[in-house]
Amino acid sequence: MSLRYSFELFPPRDPAASQRVDAAVDAFVALAPEFVSVTFGAGGSTSRHSLAVLQRLLDGGANPMAHLTCTGLGVAETATLVRQFLDAGVTRFLALRGDPPRDGAPMPRTSLQSASELVQLIQRIESERVPYAEVRLPGLRASSLSARRAATEVAVAAFPNGHPGAGVHRSDIDALLAKQAAGATMAITQLFFDPYDYARFVELARARGVTIPIVPGVTIPTSHRRLVRSAELAGEGLPRVLAERLERAEPEDAVRIGVDAAVALITALAEHDPPGVHLYTFNDHRPAIDVLEGVGALPLSSTATTGAS
Repeated sequence: MSLRYSFELFPPRDPAASQRVDAAVDAFVALAPEFVSVTFGAGGSTSRHSLAVLQRLLDGGANPMAHLTCTGLGVAETATLVRQFLDAGVTRFLALRGDPPRDGAPMPRTSLQSASELVQLIQRIESERVPYAEVRLPGLRASSLSARRAATEVAVAAFPNGHPGAGVHRSDIDALLAKQAAGATMAITQLFFDPYDYARFVELARARGVTIPIVPGVTIPTSHRRLVRSAELAGEGLPRVLAERLERAEPEDAVRIGVDAAVALITALAEHDPPGVHLYTFNDHRPAIDVLEGVGALPLSSTATTGAS
């Protein structure tokens, strides 16, 4: 299967987690994915750790994507964080609104209010940065201006079964259109368990005027707990048969069941010609590699390298 793929990582919080992330970075860099996205906590609480992972990906020659959210930071603080990422060489972002305050209070007026505003902020900051660098001309005292700015790509979230807070009128499609108008270049879906959900959503979005690529996000449910937690975060109902199998399985068998489920979903999605697949890895690279191998998307040159990991 000819498949463009990408991965998601989250920054480590302790030394043991750091080793796991380092192993995942090394494995994913060897696979030359489209990009590797790196999350960070609300309010930039893990931004230092996120930047370290992003830098490791850059140093390895991978294409990192930095997550950014509206919550917990003022506009000026968010702008500073965007500049920090851009200065480090990160030119791909995933712009998210983030979860609102748990007490139900409105977002502070000093914060960005939507992912569309965050997309606009990222694009504005990039456009305001100095786009040229002086380059000495051989044999001359004068300098020439050489373009140095790489194009910034800004991804946004999409919700195949509707955003949990969007209601029944599919206002999430309107939100996706607004993000596109603000400058978003790609959408990545939250998880889903039925390939028809993705196909139906793409059809609806295209009919409403969405033209940017819509990449399906696929989780690898390697345990019952992970499946339940993923479904809760996405506001999805549990797939009953899969949940029952995982709940009864021993840990090693549960990993195999989760990998097989992800392979089956991606194989079904291929009939709908997605522009790629984004794997939510939970910093566990081995199941992600097994999934790619299962769908025939593992580069031949990397089989020997990853097979021993």
